[in-house]
Amino acid sequence: MKWGIVLTVDGVPGRADEFIAESARYMEQLGFSSFWAPDHAMFFDRIDSRYPHSEDGKFGWLEDQGLMEPIMVCQLAAAATKEIRVGTSVEVITLRNPVVRSKHVVTVDHFSGGRFDYGVGIGWMKEEYDACGVPWERRGDRGDEYIKVMKALWTQDRASFHGDFFNFDDVVAFPKPVQKPHPPVLVGGVTPAAIRRAARHGDGWYGWKMTLEEIDESLVLLRHELDQAGRSLNDGFRLVNGIPHHGDPVELADYLRGIEARGITEFNFGLALSRRSWRGQIEKYARVLIG
Repeated sequence: MKWGIVLTVDGVPGRADEFIAESARYMEQLGFSSFWAPDHAMFFDRIDSRYPHSEDGKFGWLEDQGLMEPIMVCQLAAAATKEIRVGTSVEVITLRNPVVRSKHVVTVDHFSGGRFDYGVGIGWMKEEYDACGVPWERRGDRGDEYIKVMKALWTQDRASFHGDFFNFDDVVAFPKPVQKPHPPVLVGGVTPAAIRRAARHGDGWYGWKMTLEEIDESLVLLRHELDQAGRSLNDGFRLVNGIPHHGDPVELADYLRGIEARGITEFNFGLALSRRSWRGQIEKYARVLIG
């Protein structure tokens, strides 16, 4: 099993650039496999959209909550390390222009020496879409197309694409990625539509905060959708899962054994680390998970 940490970097004093570099180096030293940055472009005092990962549909972030730009966080973490992979967990792909974002991804892929994993989703917060001027309608179609646009730019010598949202011919987009054919695109989400998107357009599926029973149901659907797309889990398709966690990792022993039994080989913990005692918090997880 490969273990990773999703790190909330909000830019408050003590939790910005030095914190990113030092925590990434420490994770690497302790044997973690990956460092992940979450994404939201913005938050609101009132959010009417239903959050899919809580029973009451409430988001539960702090007042004046912020998040630093995930690609830039990954870049800084990569620059401070040598082996640990870095990735987005997960980026709301539909809020960015995919032509421009494809260059950002290539840049961090180069600067990391091919250690970048591009976790993407379409989000759940309509308020965020409205503020960014992106239509909420057809967001699933938009997400599918954005992945295809980026892959065209990453893999074609002279890239051309014709879709519902983007049209271009003979685009000269260099450099191409270090990872071939491109950085892994891990599609996040727990809905049937997200799982279908992962099977059709992703290099892996990234589930979040799921019970073992929910994972079982999702894996049945994922295998079906992969088969419909002429693919299978044996084609190098990655299974990533994760949860937010703020207690003792020992209490998760049965759950994590169940995760491994289901063939999930990468698991991430979303941690809210203290500015003063974050090393001890990470060590606690390393002792239990890595030994």
